[in-house]
Amino acid sequence: MYCPTCGSLASAKLNYCKNCGAKLVKESKLAREKADDSAKSMLDNILTTLFLVVMFGLGILVGLVAVLLGNGVDHTTVGIIIGFYIAAVFGICYILLSQVPKLINAKLAPERETPESFPPPQLSAKTTGQLEEYREPVRSVTEHTTRTLDKVEL
Repeated sequence: MYCPTCGSLASAKLNYCKNCGAKLVKESKLAREKADDSAKSMLDNILTTLFLVVMFGLGILVGLVAVLLGNGVDHTTVGIIIGFYIAAVFGICYILLSQVPKLINAKLAPERETPESFPPPQLSAKTTGQLEEYREPVRSVTEHTTRTLDKVEL
């Protein structure tokens, strides 16, 4: 296991990093079960929302059609409104249903490698032979212009 703050190797038995003193986060069985329950509750929420959208949507549609026909609106106009309304309701249902496979894949996916299973990337140190030659820093364009307002002796 590695410290999330400094990246140093830490024993799984420790609660605090011995290098920087940060609290080490351990994933427990309870946390994994809580994540599983949250995926299940999200799936339940999506399906409940889907049911409510369909039922209330169709109920509103029936009421809307009754009001429109009662007020003497043309049947073709009512048909167009019904078509757009049903398309909107089924569009909402499609968007909700497109989230279900993502939740199922998240629930059934095999456990991926955690960052604890491989070390963090580190830069390799260069030897003296690999170092570049010293270069003089580039001179600034404004280097000789800063003293333009100084008094000049005549």
